[in-house]
Amino acid sequence: MPRKRIWYPTEAFVIKTHEIMLEKFGGYPGFDRGIEVFDVILREVKEARGIYRKAAVLLRRLATGRIFNDGNHRTAFEVTFTFLQLNHTKMKVKNAQKIIKFIKNILFYNIDEIEAWLRNGQVPQEANSRS
Repeated sequence: MPRKRIWYPTEAFVIKTHEIMLEKFGGYPGFDRGIEVFDVILREVKEARGIYRKAAVLLRRLATGRIFNDGNHRTAFEVTFTFLQLNHTKMKVKNAQKIIKFIKNILFYNIDEIEAWLRNGQVPQEANSRS
């Protein structure tokens, strides 16, 4: 059985997504650390095993990588959401408020916890007490 080809976001996709997020929600344009950071993030995503693990790395690293001056969390969510969709996988959490809360507190979660949240829609119990 042939392996499914995995879709990965490009620098251009991340930049365009960021522009759309700023148009939709407002914010400050421009780069903080710069798009070059994305090369390192993408390498880490490709090295991860399993689609939810890859998505967890993508979400956390984009949200905390400070590529842009503003909108890093929103951009990270949209890019990760699209990554899962285009790879025929769904995010379990649908409640916008729960998503926003989780993304804003992403530094409190490790990759295993983020992966579980994406896969099951729930944060492990011990992580709940930290946020």
